[in-house]
Amino acid sequence: MNFTAVMKKMEKEKRRCKNLRKIILLLILPVFVLSILSGCSSKQIASVHGIPITQAELEKEKTFLKDSFKNVDDKELSKTALENLKAKKAVEYEAQKEGITVTDEELNKAWQNIKDKTKLTKEDLRDILLSDKLFNKYTKDITVKPEEVKEFYETHKDYYTTVKVYEISVRDKDTADMVYQKLKDGEDFSKLFNQYSIDRISGNGGFMGDIPVSQKFFGISLKPNTVYAPIPVNNDGYIILKTAEQTIKPFDEVKDGIELYLLNQKKLEFYHKKIKEWEGEGN
Repeated sequence: MNFTAVMKKMEKEKRRCKNLRKIILLLILPVFVLSILSGCSSKQIASVHGIPITQAELEKEKTFLKDSFKNVDDKELSKTALENLKAKKAVEYEAQKEGITVTDEELNKAWQNIKDKTKLTKEDLRDILLSDKLFNKYTKDITVKPEEVKEFYETHKDYYTTVKVYEISVRDKDTADMVYQKLKDGEDFSKLFNQYSIDRISGNGGFMGDIPVSQKFFGISLKPNTVYAPIPVNNDGYIILKTAEQTIKPFDEVKDGIELYLLNQKKLEFYHKKIKEWEGEGN
């Protein structure tokens, strides 16, 4: 082989090696970049009993919470997200201790019922089902005493007190003031309603319903047998409200609902305390 041929062969080999190095670099670079990105997102920021909480998990939890906490700043959102994640890890830790699991069959059955109605992932749902099992285990013996139900009723009667509310809708302030004065002077509501109201739902006679006094209605704390000054409504005119008699629901009618409410409250408070205990155990 002459010198020129040898040089050509060496140059060809050199180019082949150079191209091979390029290919190797192209293969390594994405792995290297991914490892950097992964290292950032999977950075551990906290742990519960050795179960890590990563930055990626925190960001995911914050994204999920943003729909419910639209006006919360990022710092507060991060705090809430981290508290949620700590609770999840504590539940996971306790479930492992107790040998409590969620089977694939249970998960799939629950998933079929909600998959088209939620932003939750299957793993999110598994966490919820796991927590439900622990909740039921630790709160099954909690009860509410009859005297607790009665006491709640007596101290929260405004929850069960309603007044009948009627309204007359008009377009302008002058008409509203005139109707208001006529009602104050004792003129018949039905007559004024038929004469002036622009909002006449068939057969309702201006009746808006039995409204609880515990809640403000158009910004007003309602009282029975009262006429209220005209209220502007979304630049569409004014309404004049008149209340009639007050009704208090009897204890026997609401006691079952009160008992269920108090039972749920007791269980939730107890379970939240248990989670805090689980978070701190052994730390």
